[in-house]
Amino acid sequence: MSHLIKSEQDEHLKFLVSQPDEVLIEFCKLAIDYITNGINEKKCTIAAKKLNSTQESISSVLQALVCLLIDCTVVQITEEDFQTLNALGFNESQINILWQFVSSKRQNVENILQNSNSNMQRFRDLEWRLEARIASRSLQSQATPIIKMKIHLDTEIVNEHKDTLTHNEDANRTDDDKLPKTKKEILLQTDPTNLSHMIQVLEQALLDSKTHRIRNIVKSFQKK
Repeated sequence: MSHLIKSEQDEHLKFLVSQPDEVLIEFCKLAIDYITNGINEKKCTIAAKKLNSTQESISSVLQALVCLLIDCTVVQITEEDFQTLNALGFNESQINILWQFVSSKRQNVENILQNSNSNMQRFRDLEWRLEARIASRSLQSQATPIIKMKIHLDTEIVNEHKDTLTHNEDANRTDDDKLPKTKKEILLQTDPTNLSHMIQVLEQALLDSKTHRIRNIVKSFQKK
């Protein structure tokens, strides 16, 4: 169970350890409302005042609860494994409340995940070019080059051969032509410094994808 909880999530969940059962139940109700309707800032503000905390802290605790619910649903965690939450400081009564929260909403979360996964945009292709102004009447110093990119996304799962067959078709499409409903294009530009930061974030994401936690999540999706 411990490998499912990130350090930041762990920190936010520990806020609930010192709270009475009644408060924990209310947080579970707020988390369920969060999943259905999104964050309710008014309720978070009211809870923050009652608990002598901040709205941002309450929102973070709710997000940690939602992440706990999703992770436990994805890996189909058992009640026995869930009991290891006591390592975070939760007592038996609190663990039983959280388990009721997780088990009662499991089917609902599975439906949400399946629907969101079927509509998920997937990376297809990337086009880019480097632009730099080498001379200007108003700018005598060297200008910062700009990298422009076009990211191609698609909700349809396609193989490499189909990608090749449709590449020419996409290339010949004019700006006035509409994209197929499954496809989406994102245009963006950045400077070398931000691009370097983006690369670092993506490389870290690739490293995270190899962790035991992420592999368990991916396997659970592949079984569906």
